[in-house]
Parts: sequence; C-alpha cells; structure tokens
Amino acid sequence: MSWNKTFEGKVKELKPGNIRGQYIATVDLGKHTLIHDVIEGTLDIKEGDKVKVHVSEKLPEDLDEYDFCGHGYLVEAEEKVGKTILSLWGIIFKFEPGIGLKEERKYYLCIKKVH
Repeated sequence: MSWNKTFEGKVKELKPGNIRGQYIATVDLGKHTLIHDVIEGTLDIKEGDKVKVHVSEKLPEDLDEYDFCGHGYLVEAEEKVGKTILSLWGIIFKFEPGIGLKEERKYYLCIKKVH
C-alpha cells in the first residue's frame, strides 16, 4: 500500500525569500505547519488563502485540479531532523512535525487553493 495523505489549511504568512522572485509561505495545517518556497509564476497564493496539500507516492488522478504539482524526495531522514523536508527539483517543502515519509521513495506534492 502506498503513502497518501491530504491536508487542508490556511496561508498564515508569505514573505520575500533571499532570491529574487522567491517567497517563503507558512501554512497552518492544524497538527502540522508547512513552510515552503514559492517561485514567482508557479503558484499564485497570498496570506489568508485556504489551501489543500496532497502528498502521495502515486501521481494524483485528478492532477488538473491542482494549481501546482511536483515530485521529489526527502532531503534527510525524518528521524534525524524531526521534520519532513521534501525537495521537489530544488523547491523545498518542510512539514513540522514530520508526516511519516520514508527515504529512497519518490513523492508527489500537489497544492490547490480552496474557495
């Protein structure tokens, strides 16, 4: 059985990153906080937006419903760092506390605004 989980939350903060065109979003997912890169032009979100975040080992069948999707791998074992750090081709997504992903597996992460 493959890993598959969906979270819903609200964008609490969106601030400029250190690279031109990069922002750092903080999303309150209830039991978890997601802090992630937003590259200008890839995902149109702002503070206060409600979002759905889907993480899975399989490509979602409803791919066209999402505003952003990518695949990647854990940067480091969750047991070592106490959080999940996923790199999707260099775009970083960090869940605190960890969500239970395993090393050496490819994961898809998709986000959409919920209206």
